[in-house]
Amino acid sequence: MIKNIVFDVGMVLVDFKWRQVMESIGCTPEEIETIAAVMVNGPLWNELDRGVMEEEDVIAQMVAQLPGLEEKAWDFWNHIHLTIESFPYAADWVRGFKEEGYHTFLLTNYPRSLYRNTAEQYFTFLPYVENVLVSSHEKMIKPDEAIYERLLEMFDLKAEETVFIDDRLVNIEGAERVGIKGIHFTNYEEVNAKLRKILDEE
Repeated sequence: MIKNIVFDVGMVLVDFKWRQVMESIGCTPEEIETIAAVMVNGPLWNELDRGVMEEEDVIAQMVAQLPGLEEKAWDFWNHIHLTIESFPYAADWVRGFKEEGYHTFLLTNYPRSLYRNTAEQYFTFLPYVENVLVSSHEKMIKPDEAIYERLLEMFDLKAEETVFIDDRLVNIEGAERVGIKGIHFTNYEEVNAKLRKILDEE
């Protein structure tokens, strides 16, 4: 029987509006693509999520890959908290399951300072989750099996009683390797229907 519902955060419960923020600081379309390739979609973002290196050192490495765009790159990082906005459905979605008696959790790859500067202010669903595991706090990231094992251990959960929702298929596969049931997030309506079907069948 499923007792625990674990949500990813980015692109499941919150939007990551990096393009809009870059536009707001005066980046051209070409500059947006160049900066995003390094600062949003590049491998160094994983180091921010992992939280082992100092964040300023990671950003400095990113900026070093953006000659001529150093000022705008730092400006983007200094406004990174403005990229986060909860989806309109997020709070009611999580609250609904909480009120039905399910235990609700967050498991998120998230940079330390970004979490500190956005969670309480922008996570409209935060009051309805019991606990949160943040990658940068634990020095490990999805899809490493260790982070799912840490989730189960920290919150005393049983894998067979837990379902995990994430927008990245590789993260779902990581959860399933430790016995957690996974749902790949595509859109709210479709995933909510899949989750309801699983809960009804249990």
